[in-house]
Amino acid sequence: MKTLKTVLVLAALLVFAGCSTNARLGQFTAASSMNVRNMDYSIENQTEAHVKGESCFQTITFFTLGNTDDRLQRAMDDAIQKGRKNVSSGDLLVNVRINMSSFNVPFYHKNCYEVEGDLVSLDK
Repeated sequence: MKTLKTVLVLAALLVFAGCSTNARLGQFTAASSMNVRNMDYSIENQTEAHVKGESCFQTITFFTLGNTDDRLQRAMDDAIQKGRKNVSSGDLLVNVRINMSSFNVPFYHKNCYEVEGDLVSLDK
């Protein structure tokens, strides 16, 4: 009977156990959720390039694969770099959308930040 109580107490502790994370998502030179006045950028065919970038990590059992710091910044950098490969220049993402996706099954977890927007060049 005492063993049963011990098992039940341990099971209850396991059920109520949890974990938390605290991660820095990134650092940006400029960011705004509103229209910015007096900012001139070139628009050729509406935009130079519509780009997408992502930053993901996977956890298998308790081992994390991939970088977990500055993930939002890494996703934005990835989008800009992909756009620069297709278009010779580009300084700024406008009309940006940020999404987070997550996939979980026992012993496996995948989490991604996705950034998409229009890569434009600032007028000098």
